[in-house]
Amino acid sequence: MGMPGYKATWYPSRPVSNSAADLGLVRQNLSGAAPIWREGSDTVLLMAGVRNTLFSTDAILPDTQRPFPSELWNISMGLTYIRKFDNGWSGGLSTTFGSASDKPFHSIDEMNVSLFGFLQIPARNDRDSWLLSLVYSPVGNLTFPIPGIAYLWKPSDDLQVSIGLPFTVKWKPVEDLTLTFSYIPVTNINARATYRLRDGLEVYGGFEWLNEAYFLADRAVQKDRFLAFEKRLIGGFRWDIWKHAALDLNAGYAFDRYYGEGQNQFSNLRDQVNVSPGAFLGASLLVRW
Repeated sequence: MGMPGYKATWYPSRPVSNSAADLGLVRQNLSGAAPIWREGSDTVLLMAGVRNTLFSTDAILPDTQRPFPSELWNISMGLTYIRKFDNGWSGGLSTTFGSASDKPFHSIDEMNVSLFGFLQIPARNDRDSWLLSLVYSPVGNLTFPIPGIAYLWKPSDDLQVSIGLPFTVKWKPVEDLTLTFSYIPVTNINARATYRLRDGLEVYGGFEWLNEAYFLADRAVQKDRFLAFEKRLIGGFRWDIWKHAALDLNAGYAFDRYYGEGQNQFSNLRDQVNVSPGAFLGASLLVRW
């Protein structure tokens, strides 16, 4: 669900391919996390999140002739345990329970449990480290456990690279400019340039490749998921309105947008609906502690 806080994005109506219908939407995210137990180097966090997308469309799913979903929900709650060991290692385990569907918690078939674990092992130079991870989510990009191994290379305070999976780069070529890039299999890509105008005020621009997955309550094939994909160019600014809160206003252009039903994006999607490119507007109130 991203950084704790509330986010809203509006996509004006755009034509749907092979149809006289248009499709517009409003997407909202509300998420948070708080420590509920702490002792020494051990911490337990309670996490909760709700993502809701409201569609305005008369589009029909072309193969089954069902109406396009009027709304989609992803509701989750879970716990994360983090521990730092005496030898310098650190690790954590997270589990969430929820439902991602047009009718959340309609039945046990629309519910899911996700797991994530990580271990960070310092390298011999006491500067770099090894990152080991394992993630599983029925509504993730892939529907089987994904192992990760990466070497976190920190040659200087201005450059940090995670070499492996996930692959990430954070580089400050000059004092006020930060360039970031991340890739998580298979189609989660985020590239961004952020420039600090002054303390507490930043402008940014970048590229994002996003995807979502849901279990429709009336699906004919139990393993099928309703998948959503989009690429977008985004720009905006972030303003620290308080020491624990920031306001983010953004706008951009979304393209290569489509929806369809199948087990993954590499299968032949049924009921595929392609949406024409178009602009979007977004706003976020982000919280940090």
